[in-house]
Amino acid sequence: MLIRAIRHPSEGDRYEEFLSASLVYLCSVVAQELLSGARDDEMRRLNREFLAPFESLKRLATPSHGGWRQAGLILRELRREGFVITPSLVNDVLIAVSAAAIGAILVHDNSRDYRAIKRHFPKLKDRVGWPTTAEN
Repeated sequence: MLIRAIRHPSEGDRYEEFLSASLVYLCSVVAQELLSGARDDEMRRLNREFLAPFESLKRLATPSHGGWRQAGLILRELRREGFVITPSLVNDVLIAVSAAAIGAILVHDNSRDYRAIKRHFPKLKDRVGWPTTAEN
């Protein structure tokens, strides 16, 4: 969802509203996804507005060794269900275990993958889309 906030002003406004009303953490896996997918003209803004604030506040969720192990087990079960294990799915699972490790609610726009992940990782608390101010 952050890439949409970077590229589309209306999504950026909703992201700012979300940040102002919530205690938000950035998953290191999301930082990797943002940096690897950013266009050259987005890099300065990405660092200044999206990464640096979380880094300076130390509001980062990073997969631990136990998180990587848990992710491997979840991915194994998903593969057994017939899912193709793509780098994107691996990242989604790592994001899910990182969010659960700090007791966070994962905000995303990928209901298909996270619904499947949640079947094998019921600790995950998540929601689709930016919450409104009243929901925070």
